[in-house]
Amino acid sequence: MNQEERVVLEHRGYMKQAIEIACQNLQRPFGALLVDSREGEVIASAVNRSYRNPVAHSELEVIHKAVELNAGDVAWQSTVLYVTAEPCPMCMAGILWTGIPKVVYGSSMRTLKGLGYRHIAIQAKEMTAAATGGLICELIGGVLETDCDALFAAAMKLERKSKGTTDSGSTDHWGASES
Repeated sequence: MNQEERVVLEHRGYMKQAIEIACQNLQRPFGALLVDSREGEVIASAVNRSYRNPVAHSELEVIHKAVELNAGDVAWQSTVLYVTAEPCPMCMAGILWTGIPKVVYGSSMRTLKGLGYRHIAIQAKEMTAAATGGLICELIGGVLETDCDALFAAAMKLERKSKGTTDSGSTDHWGASES
């Protein structure tokens, strides 16, 4: 097995863990896993908690948790963030400010929008392209994409069932219906 194949397997393994974490909140299955790329150790994990706090997206939650667990001493430049979906602009800004150099995600914003999730129409790659002053982040999308897409499709189905609707009315990043 060559180095590239090892990296792909590694990304898939960590993404499986992010999916497991996302399953803690089946209505908002946005899961995040922050990994120390030097040691391969999981630093922190988090799931979307926006039902408590509208900005408690999994990406920001995992950053906060990493800081708490490590008394603020996190070597951000040696981390990889695994998330079940492409980060929204708010989360991508937080990722850039922390200096996380790599994000690996499953579902794309385009897919989530197609499923009925509402998003601010600025993709993660646009955020990284607009960043200056050494704010750099490599984006790797589509890892276990089919699995992540199925998770979000099931969440939308659950959301519609709980509301007694079958239409494809738009919901936001957190699962709340658009008025």
